[in-house]
Amino acid sequence: MFAALATLVFLRCNHASAQEVIPADIGVVLTAAPTSNLTTGQSVDFVITVTNYGPGSASYLVLQSSAFMNQFANFVADPNECYLVTTVTDAYPRPNYNLNWEIANVLAVPGSQPFGPGETRSCHLRVTLTDQASAVTQFSFDVPSYFVDINPANDISAVFLIRAVRVVPILSETAMILLAILLIALASAAQVGTWHSK
Repeated sequence: MFAALATLVFLRCNHASAQEVIPADIGVVLTAAPTSNLTTGQSVDFVITVTNYGPGSASYLVLQSSAFMNQFANFVADPNECYLVTTVTDAYPRPNYNLNWEIANVLAVPGSQPFGPGETRSCHLRVTLTDQASAVTQFSFDVPSYFVDINPANDISAVFLIRAVRVVPILSETAMILLAILLIALASAAQVGTWHSK
């Protein structure tokens, strides 16, 4: 199901000067498994689902992930299902990245079809958690702000990835008794040393 993720790294263009109005309600749902008790080197499977609830079509639409640095590695997806592109959003002092999934681009891509009413597309993505991931890592996909659709309330979906809790080993009862005896002996020796110095 998964194949090597084709990526292209480039600086993201500034879309602030123009907005793409979509005459439809675009909904995004992101799921992940597993999401808790995660360890370094473990794979996490994401499913990104986008639906056009109508009434119109989207001739141009891109989904974008939240920014990440080095929390993830080994991105793999099925290029027959979705083509994900990695973009650099901020190169200083360390690069921040986004994943972009172009759903439709009728004007720029020959043969591209508009994303029509009632249509749903899914993208399966697998990543590996690195030792740089924090105790709780939020990851999301959304319709970027340079798109305007009918219902922005469902334009973003997020998941929380929770690392396994590191358990500090607890001493056995016998070890605790031996430790207490050792501390008492050290305290007694220190007291005897104090008396001899007087």
